[in-house]
Amino acid sequence: MKLFGTFSGVFVPSYEAILGAVLFLILPMLTGAMGFRNMMLIVLLANTATIATAFSISDCTTNLHRIGPGGMYAVAKRSLGLAFGGSIGIQLFIAQAASIGFYSIGFADPLQKFLSQLPLFAGLVEQFGFSVLVQKQFIGTLIATTAFIAGLVGADFIVKIQMVIFIILSVSIGSILVSPLLVPLLGLPGGEGALFMKAPNMVGTGFSLGFWGAFAAFFPAVTGIDAGVGMSGNLKDPRKSLGKGTFTAIGITFLIYIGITYVFSLLNPSQLVEVDGQVPTAIDIFSGVPVIPWILLAGILFATGSSALSYFMTAPRTAQALARDNTLPRVLSFLGKDFRKGGTEPRWATVVTFLIVVPVIWAGDVTFASLIVGISFLVVYGWVNLAAFLERISGNPSFRPTGKGHWSISFYGFIITMVVISMFNPLVGIIVFTSQIVIFLLLLKYKSHNRLEGVWWGVLFSLITHAFKGMRTIIQGTKNWRPIMGVFVFGDRETESQKALEIADRISSYKGITMVNVIKPEKKDAEAFPVPESASLIEVEGDHFDAAVSSIIQSAVPGGLSMNTVLLPIDPRVDLTDLIEKIISLGRNVLLYKDGDVPEQPKAQIDVWWKGEVNGNLMALLSYIIVQSDREAGGPDRKIRMIRRLAKDEDPIRARKEMEILMTGARLRGEVVILPDDKRSIQDTILEISSETSLILIGMPGKPAPGIAKIFSLDRLFFSRELGKYKNSPPILFVKAARTMDLIE
Repeated sequence: MKLFGTFSGVFVPSYEAILGAVLFLILPMLTGAMGFRNMMLIVLLANTATIATAFSISDCTTNLHRIGPGGMYAVAKRSLGLAFGGSIGIQLFIAQAASIGFYSIGFADPLQKFLSQLPLFAGLVEQFGFSVLVQKQFIGTLIATTAFIAGLVGADFIVKIQMVIFIILSVSIGSILVSPLLVPLLGLPGGEGALFMKAPNMVGTGFSLGFWGAFAAFFPAVTGIDAGVGMSGNLKDPRKSLGKGTFTAIGITFLIYIGITYVFSLLNPSQLVEVDGQVPTAIDIFSGVPVIPWILLAGILFATGSSALSYFMTAPRTAQALARDNTLPRVLSFLGKDFRKGGTEPRWATVVTFLIVVPVIWAGDVTFASLIVGISFLVVYGWVNLAAFLERISGNPSFRPTGKGHWSISFYGFIITMVVISMFNPLVGIIVFTSQIVIFLLLLKYKSHNRLEGVWWGVLFSLITHAFKGMRTIIQGTKNWRPIMGVFVFGDRETESQKALEIADRISSYKGITMVNVIKPEKKDAEAFPVPESASLIEVEGDHFDAAVSSIIQSAVPGGLSMNTVLLPIDPRVDLTDLIEKIISLGRNVLLYKDGDVPEQPKAQIDVWWKGEVNGNLMALLSYIIVQSDREAGGPDRKIRMIRRLAKDEDPIRARKEMEILMTGARLRGEVVILPDDKRSIQDTILEISSETSLILIGMPGKPAPGIAKIFSLDRLFFSRELGKYKNSPPILFVKAARTMDLIE
């Protein structure tokens, strides 16, 4: 495969794509209507968008050791990941392929006018009764077929053709630039019928579309940089050539547009009058001048033809890159191959590109379709700018471009492209964005396994670190309390561990965080219980499980986001009494989960057995969190039942009022159940009253030890005797609060 340099590989394709149909067909009318001053602002503003995009391309490409084929798709994929970059690449390929059809029609438009003046052509048209549109479609198909054959021959052949076109196009543009000096020398009439005025038309004659309408009409002229960037896989030094070639093309074409705009501002307004509803083109305006119309006709033909050739190089290479990256469905993998064994040219992709081009040419009115393609290009440019912006603000140490860009330049490029899209057609913009999101979601699910790649991790990390710094200055009280749970389970107890993880998820999935730690006993098979995603595997030597858990709980964490709640396994290998006392002394709440027999038709409720506000208030808050979590997960809408068994001589009316005040003040939806004192054990009462509930919350007994040490003293009999009495109960969550939470603050 032959590789190209900056001039032939990047500059020439971009130069020819930028100086195309808009310059010859639309710019004279726009300049005459808007005046030199406003048109200069439009040219300047439009070029700032491509300059910003060029800076973004330079940032991304000079940061990469190898860019690969695909142009802007390759840049987007490296920064935004396979799923997001792939959605951009697919959209880019379709836009590139369809644009060949539009350039082919653009080629056919002036050629049809010329051919219709020839007797032989006019006779054929009259014999077969071809309309003007059908004539253009035949001519467009012919030029597209010619470009297709050139694409099959290879990039080297196309580049040679483009060098010839470059010379012809430059001569054509030069003829316009020198025309104000040339016309007087040819002795053409002056006065009111003169072609040029002595001074430029600064304010114009007025234009119904207004400034932004004229801007939208001109903007497609500057979007041709993709023709050069798309050659990234065929360059000797893409890191150097892409940025340098793109900047050079933008700079030179910007100066050309300034000069051409000035020349068109000198045109006599009488030369810009519509004839039969047709806006006069540059060829029409210079029709009375010798030689120049023929040079301009060659220029417009070769400009549009060159654009078709350029995209017959870039579109197949984008499809080839998509196929080789396994971004496309497997059935389209052939797009990455050549006809010949061992060949590198994307010839199969060229065939598919041609199959897209022909229907576009014969679609009839291609105005709406061209609008969609134009916006698709703008969306791609916008995402490339956003990619560079995200790379800059992410602070990733690996992002070290040699380009001299700045995040504000890339951000401006993103904003201006979005503004232009809204000016073109907001509805079409929404359609294009929606289609890209659908493609992205499909690729994320089937190609990236629901995992984002690229710059996103760095962006989130940067945001999180800034948030952590702010969190250090904020006190977490009851109003903003959220469960930050440290969950500890044994790797060799899969059933018990899975149940514990389920209840932990029900607590933390509603605006909380879970940090799962799987304890792997020494000499145990790690595969006995597969470690959940994002969990940590804790290998413990001997039987020092308590020390391992205690150390992890006390370990430093970024931003002070330490555990405020710990879920422990009910396992004889753990000394729960000592460990819970230690955890409580550290100011963490403790939870123990005992799985149980769920009734066949459980009531949609959670029973909270309240005995004092220390544990009771935390249980009430946890029950509310679980209810909300179940509801968001699509589960039943459970109610909370606050149950309080009275102590001896306790007033039931006062107790009920206290509980109702608690429920109302805490805004908990449910009911209060007051039970009289009886001689049965609390376990027997719970097993009777809550036998049909889905989950029971019970406080663990214990109280602060006397003295100034403030050490928590746990009832050891609870673990040695009482836990076994709940063997046949529904699932139970035992709760021990480290402090009293004020639910009514």
